[in-house]
Amino acid sequence: MNYQDLFYFIKVAEKGSIVAAADFLKIPTSTLSRRLQTLEQDLGYKLVHRSAKKFGLTDSGQRFYKSLAGIFTDLELSAENVKSELASISGDIRITAPIAAGHFFVKEWVFEFMKENPLVSVDLMFTNEPIDLVAHGIDVAFRLGGVTVNDWIIRDLHATELVVVATPRLLEQYPEPKEPSDLDQLPLVGLKRQPYWRFHDQAGHSVTYSPKPKLRTDEIRLAADAVRAHLGACCLPRYLVQADLEAGTLVSLLGDWLSETRTIHMLYPNRNQLPNKIRSFVDFVIRKSAEL
Repeated sequence: MNYQDLFYFIKVAEKGSIVAAADFLKIPTSTLSRRLQTLEQDLGYKLVHRSAKKFGLTDSGQRFYKSLAGIFTDLELSAENVKSELASISGDIRITAPIAAGHFFVKEWVFEFMKENPLVSVDLMFTNEPIDLVAHGIDVAFRLGGVTVNDWIIRDLHATELVVVATPRLLEQYPEPKEPSDLDQLPLVGLKRQPYWRFHDQAGHSVTYSPKPKLRTDEIRLAADAVRAHLGACCLPRYLVQADLEAGTLVSLLGDWLSETRTIHMLYPNRNQLPNKIRSFVDFVIRKSAEL
């Protein structure tokens, strides 16, 4: 059975004639009449009287209409509700981000966006694990470094420099390094997802250093706390330690060597009909990131 034929029958019953229904549906009268005949053949009984003087539903047609009308009304209302939600800034948004970048950047963007759009609710997940965005129903994702995801749009938001830092107290006990290989003389804190530290100098010479950390962790804020506790030096995003550097509680090492930069990316599905709530959040984040 063709379910579109059921919809056509409902409209014929509501409009009171095949001609009026065909005009409403914007299809030829002959086509609509033929589709009704096909539906009657599928059902095995007549639904409408057809004569030059009379048009109306048969007894079977009346009963069939009463059984279907409420269902199709609910479907139309549901479709309108979905259409309304797509057009409005309301409904749920599922967002994921790395833990440190999430706390430093993303949560502030989310909080402000929710204040401006009180009909939006957010499911916010911070994790350093490379989760399946589709399987988790993610609408917007934030990632650091190189990113490739099929069928998702990737927007660069903000590039942050990595910097090797330590406390002044630690440097009272160990010689300050002048070049990357001198880091071997210091206790180090390392990130499990960052097995190499890459540097280059003003002359363009590049060095890849393999740290042998005294403490290893997969959480970057814990690594920063370990550095602040004088446990070692670590290569960290500048945004995470900028306040410490300005306060003098941490110092930057290897002044003649620059470390690599990491870019924060925003990802969202590549769809023609992106819900307005997602589009609005994406545009909001783009504006906010430009202020960094």
